[in-house]
Amino acid sequence: MAAMHYTGAGYAPMMGGAGGVHLGGVGAYASPRSAHGGTGPCVEYVGGVGTIPGVGLTGGMGSLPAGYLGQGGVVPGAAGATTTVLQPAPGCGCGTPAEDPACCVGGPSGACGGVGTACFEESGTMLMTTDWQYVGDGRGAYSKVPGYNYVGQGTGAYTREVIVTPFGCRIRPCCFAIALAALLFPILWYMLSVIVYPPQSPSPLPTPPPVPPTIFPTPRPTLPPLGPVGTCTIWGDPHILTFDGMRSDYYSLGEYWIVKSPRVWIQGRYLPTHITNGLAVTKILAVGGPFISNHKLFVAAGWATWDGARVLEGFPSTFSVKDMVDIASDTHGKVLQKGREGKPLHVVHIRLADGSPEGLLIKVNRWTEASEGDYINVRITMHKQEGQDGHCGNFNGQAQDDDRLQVRARVGKQGVDQPDLLFHTKTPVVKANRPNINDCPAGKLDEAKTICKAAAKKQGQFVPAMDCLVDYCFGGEGFLQEG
Repeated sequence: MAAMHYTGAGYAPMMGGAGGVHLGGVGAYASPRSAHGGTGPCVEYVGGVGTIPGVGLTGGMGSLPAGYLGQGGVVPGAAGATTTVLQPAPGCGCGTPAEDPACCVGGPSGACGGVGTACFEESGTMLMTTDWQYVGDGRGAYSKVPGYNYVGQGTGAYTREVIVTPFGCRIRPCCFAIALAALLFPILWYMLSVIVYPPQSPSPLPTPPPVPPTIFPTPRPTLPPLGPVGTCTIWGDPHILTFDGMRSDYYSLGEYWIVKSPRVWIQGRYLPTHITNGLAVTKILAVGGPFISNHKLFVAAGWATWDGARVLEGFPSTFSVKDMVDIASDTHGKVLQKGREGKPLHVVHIRLADGSPEGLLIKVNRWTEASEGDYINVRITMHKQEGQDGHCGNFNGQAQDDDRLQVRARVGKQGVDQPDLLFHTKTPVVKANRPNINDCPAGKLDEAKTICKAAAKKQGQFVPAMDCLVDYCFGGEGFLQEG
């Protein structure tokens, strides 16, 4: 369509340029860009080659005040013949109601707070329609008959009303990128913080050292009531005076119980020397048992050990274990065997803690003359123990049941059993196919000693021979004479 140029008396065709509506400018010609209003554009229309007649909104060189379109919506010219109505595009804005013409009428604008201008733009062209409004005779520029023709301003009864509706608006492409970045940022942050750079676990605290268990001293077991105190003496080859006063002679070699009880263990090793004609003497004393926590003390004529370690290496000398044993070696003490007076005396004094104030006391005479051979004599002073027995007797106050044969019947004839042995090795008790002299009754043995000692003197010997004693005890005097 040809653009219309207002000449003062009416409209005249005008070729070329872009058709459009100029609001508020010089209102008598077609403009390539239109829709001005107030402080900022609200509807922007870009015309192409003019196909819609330009419409002047003023009667001459009139103009519109700034901001008028953004508020009124219907703009009459000061003396023009056409009214323009701007109709908002529904749903094109920044959250305002569609009926609000101040926002996005004809496209986004600054009236939307700047958000519309930043992210929205026009989509397509405006839609323009024409309507007619009766304004009264002599007040319009058009006549209805034969069909709304322009007859001059103030001559007709109608005015022409142009309704402009924007086609719509669209989001700018850059805003898609911004929206996508806004969505991707949390995901990227999560990937960086959790997957690529996972949070470092705090270094574990060092494991505190284990708390050592509280060690309480093991209390000593409850001790049975203390019994009476008695003394047992062992000397010679060997002769024994028991706690109850019975004398017994044990001539056989081997390891035997001297004191046997649940708590106190005292054993002796009996062996002959080169001048005893086969009769045994006490060579080593061994002490152990629960009352000294199963430690072991060995005392011989020339040495002593505690749990296998040598003690009393000098002379005189001492050794002790707190609350358990005290030992001293010196020259003070009593001679335990008749006929040894005047000889150099070496005595070992032993005190073992047994729960009593005075303890269990042992005295040992050490004899080491080369002409006789090494041996020891022993005296034991102690409280009676529950269940006690051995070569020192059962300590029951009755001497007669400490007879050698009765003791052997109670504690055994083969010496200490291997499981209870404090010594490392066990000595055979008798020669093969020979009777044991310890089985000879005491009266018979006394007779044998008298006869055999006389026979030994004839041969220049002091001690009766073992073979003589055995022959007399088990074969009689006739068998001895035949031998």
